[in-house]
Amino acid sequence: MKKIVHITPTLPPAINGLGDFSYLMAQTTKELIDAEIVFAVNEIPPGNLEFKVIGFNASNLYNKVFEQRPDVVVIHFVIYAYQKKGLPFYMPKVVKQLKITLGCKILVYFHELYAVTTNVLSSAFFIFPLQKIIVRQLYNLADQTFTNCVYYKTRLSNALGGKPNNVIITGLYSNIPESYYDHNIAKDEGCMVIFGSATSRSNIYASTHFTSVIEKLGVKTIYDIGAGDMNYDTPGVLFKKLGKLPAEDIAGYLNKATYGAIEYPIRFLGKSGIQSAYAAFEVIPVNFNELDQPLLDGLTRDVDYFDYNSPLPIANKQAVRDKLKEWYSQRNRMAVTKKIVEHF
Repeated sequence: MKKIVHITPTLPPAINGLGDFSYLMAQTTKELIDAEIVFAVNEIPPGNLEFKVIGFNASNLYNKVFEQRPDVVVIHFVIYAYQKKGLPFYMPKVVKQLKITLGCKILVYFHELYAVTTNVLSSAFFIFPLQKIIVRQLYNLADQTFTNCVYYKTRLSNALGGKPNNVIITGLYSNIPESYYDHNIAKDEGCMVIFGSATSRSNIYASTHFTSVIEKLGVKTIYDIGAGDMNYDTPGVLFKKLGKLPAEDIAGYLNKATYGAIEYPIRFLGKSGIQSAYAAFEVIPVNFNELDQPLLDGLTRDVDYFDYNSPLPIANKQAVRDKLKEWYSQRNRMAVTKKIVEHF
């Protein structure tokens, strides 16, 4: 039996895609191998969880992990999650100590890398060279590294001074578990779901293209899911504000929705949990982000992903669902976890 420690900022029920990702990965790992799994977190969640959970801070992380005597340590890395200014210099030091004293394997999953900005008035402009040092140190110490999208693999080479890297791109699975998809529920051709952060949903409703798009698609019902008081009023469209819902309840609306709106930078779509949730439930994504960027991660505009410039209405919706299913099959929960477990 292998003992595995996941270092992650938070766990469910906290609203945090990273916590969902690491927790679902742990559950899937247990389906694949005989393993004892422990989570080391910044903030211990309420209630009883399936796995042992220990809290840590910058000063005691080494001792907390060392006490568990792990065979494998998986670091879910988001640079601002482990130090509020985005400079967790302690993390590479802890990794180096663990490798020396325990000889354990270190896997680093780069969910994010370092800040990028040209704004000299932003603090990130002055600290991102230091952040790149931390990323480089972790990469060099790790036995294997992973990330969720093509763009981050490219950015990692920048942090390494232009050198190639062997980071494995896994894609990102849905944080609404795939097991909640009921294929026996017929899709409602006039139904759209919109869920995610208050900012992204607000941007969707504020888009000058939104009303035109839903008219072309024939949307008659919109289910709005998430925090914030959203409003949308147009004749012939029922707008239902549902607020924050647990994953299993969100799944109920994804089961019957034909369309899902999203507002996300194009080059990052492969790392969007919303995009993955839509794909997992064969909900046709329509993106309202207006940045002109290359489309990466195997997505094809007007085939398995649409935007306000796409030819609408969609002629063959089943063909789109089939392409989404194919795309997601390479990045579902089992596919991603297998890629990582191979390196335990």
